[in-house]
Amino acid sequence: MSILEQINQDFQQAFKNRETSTISTLRLVLAAAKNERIKKMADLQDEDIIRVLKSEVKKRKESISDFQKGERPDLVANEEAEIKIIEKYLPATLSEEDLRQKIKAILQGAEDKENLGKVIGLVMKDLKGTADGSLVRKIVEEELNK
Repeated sequence: MSILEQINQDFQQAFKNRETSTISTLRLVLAAAKNERIKKMADLQDEDIIRVLKSEVKKRKESISDFQKGERPDLVANEEAEIKIIEKYLPATLSEEDLRQKIKAILQGAEDKENLGKVIGLVMKDLKGTADGSLVRKIVEEELNK
């Protein structure tokens, strides 16, 4: 079962159970997926859905930051709840230690270690969505500066 099919199935179940927060969150995710499908003009693969889900999580994290500045803990809690719902459909992320080991292995095989952007691109391509980009950047910078 694809990720999109799972989201649709969970949406229908949440609708039957009258889970309003899950319904609204999954409705927004499905709309974002539909917009991506229209933009791409083709059916979405799981990689595309993962990219959409990560984008939705990123939007909510930015909103949390803004709501914290505006001292709105009620809205922060709502956004955090939505992130938890969305993260159920994302692949498990690597721990920082596992990520560090994989980056070291990739750096040993890399030819152009001086270009930070190319190294991060290699790492992100190899990890395929199982790591946070900002954490990858931080670890790659630390490893290159050693």
